[in-house]
Amino acid sequence: MKKYLGLVLLLLLAGIFTGCQAGEESVEYIFASLPNDGGEMTDYSGYVIEEMNRALEPFNATVKYVAADDYSVVSESILSGTAHIGTPSGATYTKAHLENPNVIPLFIQAPLGDKSIAGYPAYIATHLDNQADFDGMTPEEMILSLEGKSFSFVSATSTSGRLVPTTTLYNAFGPDGSGLIQDRNQVYELTKAEGGLFEEIQFGGNHPGSVELIANKKVYAGAFCCAYGDERWDELFIIAQTLVPNGPFWVNKEFMPQEHIDAIVDHFVNLTPENAVEGLFMEGGSDSDNSVLDLTDRFVAVDPSYYEFLEVMYAGE
Repeated sequence: MKKYLGLVLLLLLAGIFTGCQAGEESVEYIFASLPNDGGEMTDYSGYVIEEMNRALEPFNATVKYVAADDYSVVSESILSGTAHIGTPSGATYTKAHLENPNVIPLFIQAPLGDKSIAGYPAYIATHLDNQADFDGMTPEEMILSLEGKSFSFVSATSTSGRLVPTTTLYNAFGPDGSGLIQDRNQVYELTKAEGGLFEEIQFGGNHPGSVELIANKKVYAGAFCCAYGDERWDELFIIAQTLVPNGPFWVNKEFMPQEHIDAIVDHFVNLTPENAVEGLFMEGGSDSDNSVLDLTDRFVAVDPSYYEFLEVMYAGE
């Protein structure tokens, strides 16, 4: 049966949350996954949790998986302490960090251990049947041609599925662009009839959901990231692409002692294919299977300064 994070009250009544107060014999932390997993624990999440349990074993602490059905639930749960470890989504982390600086990033996945190239593609795409609409256009003109069309975002708190495409569109249509709009909410909240940019706005709920809206022509164009469009790739025409720095694993240090945080970070930044649980690293993993790491990938510690670019994006909202 799928388990979903919901209201704090429901979590408390279910007995999922356990604190980490002094004197307790054991501690259970909740690992809140993002909705892209579809409610089921991926191989990658399973390996990560296994490694976290290895790191916390000396403290008699364990990590338990719970799937979230919405990005905002992850943020709210980490803020409230009903969950303790957030998974990658730079925007979801940033939103929580801006509300409470005690929410901090721990580490990211980085090719060759180099965080300067650690990222993933964020796309704005349309159905391939619409490709002729963009013949002879420059990249800027392609974006500007989306005015008055229907558009799908992923989630209000998705980095690559809402925040980044909103910034791309705002730069094109805002005060420093065509001047058609003045506020970012005119991109993702207000329809054309309400003074916004698009005739209709939909949210897919997750990246595959947004891809389906585009591929099934429920919207003219939309946003998604990574390999979530691979199954429908032959039906998509890419209008714009942006490299987004990888999201972090993150915690609220109000609900996790520093020694546990340090133990987790130290464990992950020292992981290699030789000492990790079997299956976490696989040759070609990052390219062929998003659920595992490539043999050359590593985890790299980061601090809040790494996501200042996202804080700047949010500052305009």
